Amino acid sequence: MITTETNEQYHANDAIGSTSVKSVALNSVAHWFGTEVKSSPAMAFGSAVHANFLEPEKNLVHRGPETRRGKAWSELEEGMGPDEILLPVAEYHRAEKATQALRDNLQVEEMWSMDGWQIEQSIYVTCPETKLDLKCKPDAFNERLRTLMDVKTCQTAAPAAWQSPYGPFYKYGYHIQMAFYLYVCSIEGIKVDTANIFAVESNAPHAVQCFDISQDTLRHGHAIMLDTLKLIAEAKSNGEYTTGWPDWVEL
Repeated sequence: MITTETNEQYHANDAIGSTSVKSVALNSVAHWFGTEVKSSPAMAFGSAVHANFLEPEKNLVHRGPETRRGKAWSELEEGMGPDEILLPVAEYHRAEKATQALRDNLQVEEMWSMDGWQIEQSIYVTCPETKLDLKCKPDAFNERLRTLMDVKTCQTAAPAAWQSPYGPFYKYGYHIQMAFYLYVCSIEGIKVDTANIFAVESNAPHAVQCFDISQDTLRHGHAIMLDTLKLIAEAKSNGEYTTGWPDWVEL
């Protein structure tokens, strides 16, 4: 099923999403099951850049007071509608600059100006391997181009850092996330088989780098993702949400 819904509605659904898969793959089922996801200033900033770039016509990002403290902030925050984002003044302007950097990038503009993009669509399926209910909400997909696209805010968009096994791409499990998106899309019958990332630095100079994820990398991510879904299915079946770690480890 493909549907348009708010982020709150999407996150309220109990189906397994990419955040859960990454949590288990990078840590354990215990870390996934026992962790409460909380919003943070960095998450709010990233959401603001996404909203500004992907859905500017909705005017979802709003300028607040100088800080998140005090009555003025609380009153504005209480009046926010679905998917609306409130940022302190400095962060608001920083998000605008990061968004503009994305728009000014020639490679981003060339791809993003093409017809056929479906933006922020929630996709729900059942995994044929594990029978788990799965969900994903890619930033955008385009069947005409047969590709997925994801916007990432980051501390560095330097190619060398993203290609490093210790850099943000592998550290945050983006190879697993994009493989998961493609897997869910394939179950739904959405014709996409490649994935791209537009990375923009959160701070000046807001450098932008476009990344095309290779098929070898996606296959690697897919294998990890599928093994992880099996771990989650097993944990849900037997009710044992453990780390799976040995009693002792030699250092």
